[in-house]
Amino acid sequence: MKNPSNIAEFYQDKSIFITGSTGFMGKVLVEKLLRSCPGIDRVYLLLRPSKGKDIACRLEELINNEVFQSLQQDQPDVFKKLVPVSGDISLTALGLSTADQEILNSSVSIVFHTAARINFDDNLRQAIDANIKGPQKVITFCSQLKKLQAFVHVSTVFNNLDKGEIDEVVYPASMDPQKLMEFVDCMDNELLASITKQLVGKCPNVYAFTKAIENKIPLAIVRPSIVTCSLQEPIPGWIDNLNGPSGFVVGVGKGLLRTAITNCQLVGDMIPVDISINLMIAAAWKSAIGGMHEAKVYNCVTGSHNPVTWGQFNQYGIAAWKRFPTKDMAWYPSINYHTHEIPFKIEKALFHYFPAYFFDFVARIIGKKPIMVSLYNKIHRASSCLNFYVVREWKFVSNNPIQLLEEMSVEDRRVFNFDVREINWESYVTNYILGCRRFLLKDNIQTLQIARRNLNRYY
Repeated sequence: MKNPSNIAEFYQDKSIFITGSTGFMGKVLVEKLLRSCPGIDRVYLLLRPSKGKDIACRLEELINNEVFQSLQQDQPDVFKKLVPVSGDISLTALGLSTADQEILNSSVSIVFHTAARINFDDNLRQAIDANIKGPQKVITFCSQLKKLQAFVHVSTVFNNLDKGEIDEVVYPASMDPQKLMEFVDCMDNELLASITKQLVGKCPNVYAFTKAIENKIPLAIVRPSIVTCSLQEPIPGWIDNLNGPSGFVVGVGKGLLRTAITNCQLVGDMIPVDISINLMIAAAWKSAIGGMHEAKVYNCVTGSHNPVTWGQFNQYGIAAWKRFPTKDMAWYPSINYHTHEIPFKIEKALFHYFPAYFFDFVARIIGKKPIMVSLYNKIHRASSCLNFYVVREWKFVSNNPIQLLEEMSVEDRRVFNFDVREINWESYVTNYILGCRRFLLKDNIQTLQIARRNLNRYY
């Protein structure tokens, strides 16, 4: 007889409140809770009406996402546990109706706050609204919940980057959050843009800066590094966005990205999304059974226990793209990495912009819309936001996740596994490429033979 899961038993008959459920991590969190904690009573999802869609429509869109495909086939009734509530983390009481507030106040035991802006090129006002004001309002509201046992806040490990070693502690804020918010509120966008760099200081972008300031959250704080595709669950290689390395992976696979700024000798700290989610679920369990007296910080990283360099990642990725090419490519998968600007700019002109201008010129002649120069402008704008991270390296202390694993039962370690030491990077990157091919490029397996023929033309 299978041993029961202590964590699943803890979630038995509990009601959960989740912000950010339509985001990349949020979707995987909802799917995992429904699948591995079948005794859950209700999962309340804070949804904001948008683009003419009410929350019922947004919930339907969420449920129809590919991430829930297995659940739809095996346990279609489980979605009845999902309850949408209309709100906005930027509003007082989260913009909830009085009736919804009363329901949440009397029933919710566990809160997962995953709503944050992860655009590395956000303006300061947007990031502060989402990453400082938002958590502040969520905490204020959740402090009133009568049954609250655990509050899990998802942050980022890329805080306090001026330190060589980033420990699992809550560092003092570099600026008082309240004063910062008041300061920003009284400025217009143009003036704010002109002084953003002075405000950000040593942090490389607005996202990391606001997270560092806002980092006064109680209970469990889970700090992932660069969140990438799933390792195993719900589908190996599942990805739904071009953030982080995914944009690079797709660009290389399509033969569009042929040169970039990266130090291949440095560790690229990436964490599979399902590893992060399993840690979050276990951290909530630990917070509840261990009391709610102080924040516990979990640096959810791979570099401390199972590092992979950017060079290794690239090697595995190129090999996988050659085995499983995409059917529409501009060139064969290959990329040159540089640590200095001059050779990078030369190759950028030769390999990116010269061909782009040529193809746009031809497009105009034959009456088609020129798109290549615009496409490369977007590619380089996006990649420049990540340059800071791929030419530097930090040491992230990550002892608390290992300690938590040791406190879990054998069954819990199986069901809610977040042991990064078990990741086989070559296998993982291969699934990453297959995931990008399937979920981002929409290339099904039937196109593989055509894609391989197309690839052979370039050799």
